[in-house]
Amino acid sequence: MSRLKIKFSLLVLLLTGFLPFATNTINAQDTDYIIKKGDVLTIAVMGHPEFSLERIIVLPDGFIQFPGLGSIQASGMSVKSFTKLVTDNVSKFVLNPIVTVFIYALPSQVINVIGYVNRPGQIPIFEKISVMDAISRAGGIKFIKKAKKIIVIRADQSYEEISVKNIYSNDTEKRTIKLLDIGDTVYVVEPKEINWSQLSFFTTLGYVIISLINILN
Repeated sequence: MSRLKIKFSLLVLLLTGFLPFATNTINAQDTDYIIKKGDVLTIAVMGHPEFSLERIIVLPDGFIQFPGLGSIQASGMSVKSFTKLVTDNVSKFVLNPIVTVFIYALPSQVINVIGYVNRPGQIPIFEKISVMDAISRAGGIKFIKKAKKIIVIRADQSYEEISVKNIYSNDTEKRTIKLLDIGDTVYVVEPKEINWSQLSFFTTLGYVIISLINILN
């Protein structure tokens, strides 16, 4: 199956309730999807429930625990290769087993957009996207003329500051294009605005204090 079809399948998962996990089982038997740590698999051995597994998690070491077969590596393998590996192991006990592997759930693949945007929160991604695209998916900046600065915090906790003007520049040569990956955070810094009610309060308070001083003198 082509990468485009895989991405389309993942998009279907998103539309049917992806966050924070996609829980709609898909038959990935013939895909080239590479199993990752944290993926949740369902393994069906036709006619042999004792060798079938429901919602087994690929552990941080990349293995799954298969009752009767022990630890079997899953992470880093295509679904097709993993299916063959399971089939070979089950063949020691079952004659000509028919094994089907389903991807039951995918670990959350999101970036965060927070701060001065209309819909702050998590955004699922399946490939790197630009900062401008991420902000757009979060409903855009509330009042773009007021916003001045964006801070991009990477998954490794490093960060960089970007000018809003450069992100949205009409000059393509001057426009800053930063790509985001899973775990990154975009923080649109809230503009500093004058709180007129507080200013009025302190102005009135100052006037009262000055009046009391004059009265006492």
